[in-house]
Amino acid sequence: MNKIRLTVAVLVLAVYCCIASPISAAGPAQNRVYQTPPVSIGKVLFGQVQPAQQVDPQKFYHKVWQLVKDNFLYQGRLSDWNKWEHKYDGRLTTFADAERAIYDMLDSLGDDYTFYKNRVMTKAEAQEDDEKNVVSYKMLPGNIGYIKIATFGSKHTSDEVKAALTSLSSADAYVLDLRDNGGGYVLEALKIFSLFVDQGKFTSLKGYYEGKPYDEEVTVTATEIEDNENGKITKAAREPNMTGNKPVIVLVNGDSASASEMLSGALRDNKRAELLGTQTYGKGIAQNTFELDGGTSMQITFARFYPPCGSNFHGVGLTPTYVVKQPLGRQDVQFQEAVKVLLKKLGR
Repeated sequence: MNKIRLTVAVLVLAVYCCIASPISAAGPAQNRVYQTPPVSIGKVLFGQVQPAQQVDPQKFYHKVWQLVKDNFLYQGRLSDWNKWEHKYDGRLTTFADAERAIYDMLDSLGDDYTFYKNRVMTKAEAQEDDEKNVVSYKMLPGNIGYIKIATFGSKHTSDEVKAALTSLSSADAYVLDLRDNGGGYVLEALKIFSLFVDQGKFTSLKGYYEGKPYDEEVTVTATEIEDNENGKITKAAREPNMTGNKPVIVLVNGDSASASEMLSGALRDNKRAELLGTQTYGKGIAQNTFELDGGTSMQITFARFYPPCGSNFHGVGLTPTYVVKQPLGRQDVQFQEAVKVLLKKLGR
């Protein structure tokens, strides 16, 4: 599964704050979106980064220009992209010059999710990847298991959900709380999807990658994960279903975004869960992260993603099965309503 674009190695679906980024976006924050832990992050961690002063500024700038040309979803916005290729010829003498030119160039795309990550940002993301204790859980009265996932942006998220489900194995039903979860690695969301289903389609993507149209579909079968990428099928081991067919309610709100929406939509469309809360954020586009010289990286919007049975919801969000608003300063009425729905399903 070395190329499952939502994958294993390249993608993050998230809405996170960008450190030192010239780009801003409304919403839960700005994104780390569909990403892969780029190889450059590993170089930062293990001290193999090429010092910035050894990077050829002109070549560095041109590499970014080429990556956008070959991988940007909105090809219509590149009608005058060629003018940027040689705009700074002979004027980039330092690494800082190249970075300023890159910010200027990328800003012209009008896409908040395509941006350059300097060394500070790239290293900070590597540290976030290793964050622990991002999942909390407890057994509720009525024998209902409650699991709260704060982020999919940690490589430990799915393992912590497995531990939670192991502890809550005697539960008769589950509340999966994805409220205020801005997303993270799709691979983590995919693994968690496997923990709740016998089999089912997880998501599909349509976009532009490596200079040509891109089409991908990811499905969890009874025995494995199957990734169909432009007609090429790759298979990998899956996580077991740890929840059987027990009822599940997924809590969502306006800050449930990206990978949270992908998981919610997949569970809903496979009739494995119902959603409760308010309309989700609406981030239905995916980004790839590319390693660059000097311990830096960048992410580029390359595809739209789709839930199994629905249309792309970018800018729209997912509508819950049960629309329940949360009044400010009040008890958690969404949580209370989720418990009521589950108890009713259990005949109590």
